[in-house]
Amino acid sequence: MNLIIKSIKHIILTLLIILFILNINIILSSTKEASILFFNKVFISIFPFIILSDILIYYDYHIFLKNTIGKFISKLFNIDPNTSIIFIISMLTSAPTNAVIIKNMLDNNEIDINTANKIINYTYFPSISFVVGVIGASIYKSLKIGLILWSCCLFYNILIGIYLRKEKIIENTKKINIIKKDNFFNMLKSSILKGINTSIIILGNLIIFTIIINIIKEYIDLNPIIMSLISGVFEMTSGIIDISNLNINGIYKLIMTLFILTFSSLSIIFQSKSILSDYKINIKRTLIIKLVFSIIILNGLWIILHFS
Repeated sequence: MNLIIKSIKHIILTLLIILFILNINIILSSTKEASILFFNKVFISIFPFIILSDILIYYDYHIFLKNTIGKFISKLFNIDPNTSIIFIISMLTSAPTNAVIIKNMLDNNEIDINTANKIINYTYFPSISFVVGVIGASIYKSLKIGLILWSCCLFYNILIGIYLRKEKIIENTKKINIIKKDNFFNMLKSSILKGINTSIIILGNLIIFTIIINIIKEYIDLNPIIMSLISGVFEMTSGIIDISNLNINGIYKLIMTLFILTFSSLSIIFQSKSILSDYKINIKRTLIIKLVFSIIILNGLWIILHFS
């Protein structure tokens, strides 16, 4: 049986090699496309916040949050107030910043794996500037639409957080070791290297999913609406752009766009999984939860838009 499975794997890998060779132009163009998207959109938004999250934790900002807004977030989601920094920074930035901060706190023994598996499910936020500025102002010519879409994303994450609050999390009572301030530059150097390594992981995932999307488009002739949704499920930005170019009613475009924004895309989810590869993160559970709640939230938007 093991021999048969191994043979099947070898056949699949051989077919994959052939597929890459026959589509070398698609591979190269997809790599270029993903790299341009990464450096123009992703890197400039994620890298500074990797550094910022390390600085905030270095100066125990999460302890400050614990004693302020952390109390409210703690009661709302039934979590340790120390972890409020994950929700707040993720909300102000974009995924996979949530995975970066979670990994940082796991590395410092400030949270356990159960807490990480709970919080990661409701801290996938799209960039505010992307949703309001690009989608709202640029694509749909309305800041109001952008604000509504981002507010729906916020509500979506809060909804998941409230749903998961029944899962009890033991508050971390361990004393946190505070790093001496004269080690700041060592921390900064380490943070920059971490930022570069994390960025490479994100870029690699982005390239792989862009290649998959473009090969699907090359060999499978699907309805443009279905293809746009598939593209968005794999990679958020390209999917949303494809949706905006569809010749359909604007309400349907918004509903499809919201579905992609809330689901976050497989590319972003697997970026988070790659960043947290040293820990046992339940990616299947995350995918199921996000899919179910994305369907719930878009049905709500459909009712609001249909009767407004």
